[in-house]
This record gives sequence, C-alpha cells and structure tokens, in this order.
Amino acid sequence: MSSIEPNSVKNVAIIGAGPSGLATAKYLLAENPSMNIVIYEQRNNVGGVWNYTSLSHNRRSAKDGGTIDEAIDAVTANLPNLNTPMYENLETNLPHMLMQFSDAPFPAGTQLFPSREVVLQYLQDYADDIMPLIRFEHEVMDLRPKRDKQMHGWEVTVQDRNRITKVEHFDAVAVASGHCDWPLLPDIAGLNAWGKTSPESLHHSVSYRNAEIFADKRILLVGGGPSGADIGSQIAAKCEHPVLVAQTSKSPYHTDQSCMREYPGLVEVMPEQRSARFADGNIEKDIDHIVLCTGYAYQFPFLTSLHPDIKDKGIQALPLYRHIFHTHYPTLAFIEIPEMIVPFPLAECQAAVVARVWSGRLDLPNKSQRDEWRAGVIHERGNGRSFHALTPPLDLEYMKAMYEWSNQAEGRGVCDHDGSGKMPRRWDEKSCWLRMAAAEIKKAFNGRGEQRCEVKSYEELGFQYNDGTNGW
Repeated sequence: MSSIEPNSVKNVAIIGAGPSGLATAKYLLAENPSMNIVIYEQRNNVGGVWNYTSLSHNRRSAKDGGTIDEAIDAVTANLPNLNTPMYENLETNLPHMLMQFSDAPFPAGTQLFPSREVVLQYLQDYADDIMPLIRFEHEVMDLRPKRDKQMHGWEVTVQDRNRITKVEHFDAVAVASGHCDWPLLPDIAGLNAWGKTSPESLHHSVSYRNAEIFADKRILLVGGGPSGADIGSQIAAKCEHPVLVAQTSKSPYHTDQSCMREYPGLVEVMPEQRSARFADGNIEKDIDHIVLCTGYAYQFPFLTSLHPDIKDKGIQALPLYRHIFHTHYPTLAFIEIPEMIVPFPLAECQAAVVARVWSGRLDLPNKSQRDEWRAGVIHERGNGRSFHALTPPLDLEYMKAMYEWSNQAEGRGVCDHDGSGKMPRRWDEKSCWLRMAAAEIKKAFNGRGEQRCEVKSYEELGFQYNDGTNGW
C-alpha cells in the first residue's frame, strides 16, 4: 500500500471555487480544521460554471489572420473571458433533491428543476463559511512538483488581478477547475470550410445564450446530449420548421417532436451550397445556421510543465487512479473529472476520499496497482473520453464505491463527527431510483410549459417511489 504520513499535508491549494472546489475545501477542513487551504479562483465570484457570462458584441477576427481550425475560430469568436456555457433560460437536468450537497438542501419551495440563478445563489450560500479561504481574480499559470523532488510538494505560479505573478508552495493540490468552457467539435468534412466562409452561421452550445438569432431561419442541430435536447426545443420555438437534427444516439432527455426531422449522424457540410449530407445518404439544402451541441474539451493549460502533451491530448495525457489521483503523484488530485454524472454529490464522494488519503487515515494502493487499475479501464473502455464517462448507473456504482472506500478510514480525534470525518450521501434505493428516473421526470416537467415553475415535487408529475420494488 502507499500511504501519506499523518500531518505531512498541512498546506493545500485548490484550483477553482466552483461546486467541486467548495466541496473539497469543506471535506479537508472537516478532516483537519487547522489545515491551511487556499482556493484560487479566476472570477470575482464563486459558482464556477454556474456564473452567466454575456457574449461580446464584437466578434474577434481569427487569430493571426486565420488558423488551421477555422471552425473553432468561428464558434469562439464572440466568447468573453472566463466564459461559461450558461444560457438565459437554463434549468437543471436533475431534480434539486438529487443534485444538492448532502448537508445543504435547496430552500423550501424551490422549483423541481431549478433555474441557473437559483443554483448560483445556492452555491453562494454554500460557500459562505469558507469565503476567507478564496483568493478571487487569481489565475493559476503553472503547476509543477517542487524541484527538490520531494514526494509531497508543489510549486504553484499564480497571477493576480494586477497581473503580478508569484510562486507559492503547497504540500498538495486539488484541481477543481471544471471542463465546460471550451468547445469540442466533431470531425466532420467541410466544417472548417464552413467556419471560414460563413463564420457567423456556425455555433456551439458554449456560446448559445438564447434563440433570437434563429428566428424564421433554417437550422441544423448536431448532437444528442441533454444540452442538445434543451437547446433544440428552445430553437424550435423560434425557427423555421422542420429543425434538422443529426445525432448518432439519442439522449434520455430527447423528446420526439413533429417539428424536427431527425437523421442518424452528419457526414459532411458543403458551405458553397449551404447543404449537409447525413449518414443515411440524404442531403438537406438552404441551411442558414449550424448549431453544434457536441460537448466540451478538457483544458488544463497550467499543467503543461507536468505534461507537455496535454494541449494536444487533453484528458488522455493525465494518468488518473479512480478518476481522482495522479498515478505518479498522490498529492495531486482531480475533482469531478467524470462525465454523465450527478455532479455535486460525486464531487463530495471524491473529496471525502481525498481528505482521508491526504490526512493519512486512508491508504492508496501502490503505484503498480494504481497503474493496473487504469490499464484495466483502458482495456474495457479505451483511453479516450469514454475512460471517464460514467453513464448511469455507472455513476451510482462509482459513488457507492467511493462512499465505502471513505468509510474504511481509521478514526482520529481531530476529525469532525466524533473522529470519523465528514461523509457524503449514502446512495440508498430511493436515491438510485430518482437518479435513473431523472430524465423521464424532466420531460414530464417540460411538458407543463409555462406552468412548470409551479412544480415542486416529482409526485406532482405522477412519479412515485415504491419501496423495495425498484431494483436497487
């Protein structure tokens, strides 16, 4: 086994004051109230991805007169600094009682699927007792092991709001910077050509704010995830019908609509003819706008010293054990890397493990065992984005496993809760049922139209948990 000596991790840096960074700080403090924790946050507010950012009124021209990736230039041309993918009428994909932190319910009377504004306020309230730990408008520029090669030790280069740079030293670092601020584009023939010849008509969900520019236009929507389903419905209320939809698989949140014409994937776009060819051979013409709802790229620019290939390989460059610990450096942890998850509770499950490992109460397997675990997942799922995809019920199985792992830690008097430490939610049968039913509940919620704001519980929509009969 590989263990960290008790009291050897006294100073911790957390990168990001979004949900996962806030949860990590709370679990570390519960483990050791005297621990020195610094949370670096680029913005002037907590909440991370839940902060809404307006688009720039002026589109930037392509860098240096153009790049080899004109599609990326086109869809990011009007993004503000510190962009998030929040849009005006966004509501959560999960019921609030499912997505909440274990010790912080949403206020009584909250809409079943809260708006982005409600979630941001919730996070601001959650952060209230740890605000002194946060250094706002501080960007982490570089992260590397201490030059003396100690097992525990990191040099963190930070730039403040006045662009003053300094190097600070920590025993451990938790990366909680999120991964929803930069678009991931599909490999589609002609996409760069479209971005070059008609950049104003190529969009990505990362820059979607509302559907006004699509009014009475012919739209091609690409992607089948939850954001594609929601954004597609909003655009359909404004644009010319039918909406053309290309998706290789349908999200559980997808609802068949007569105003949409669906195709099994997009093969090619042809900007000169304003047309698109689909996987079944069909061609559609006179397309005014293409909207890509194809996910987000992992971005860790501050890790290039540690992994020079991370800019090109992204998440594949990071060797992580159990989606958390760097296999070579046990004092470098990543919170909320997995996708297709219940984010706040999963961050808590990971933070509980990290806090116990860094306090020395919980052992890690040795490096060869960590590498063996990773090789097994690669063999099963590959080393691409699927490595970290925990599609339900995999996310439930993972959170249960993290809970049990945390629960194995030896007790210690300095910890909260009589020495046992802070514990995340235990995923009982009812919670698992609600997770698996969330997409159907959301579709029923959306079906209420403008009256959905009055819905406070899933029972009002006709859903009922039956004890012991749900397979969990």
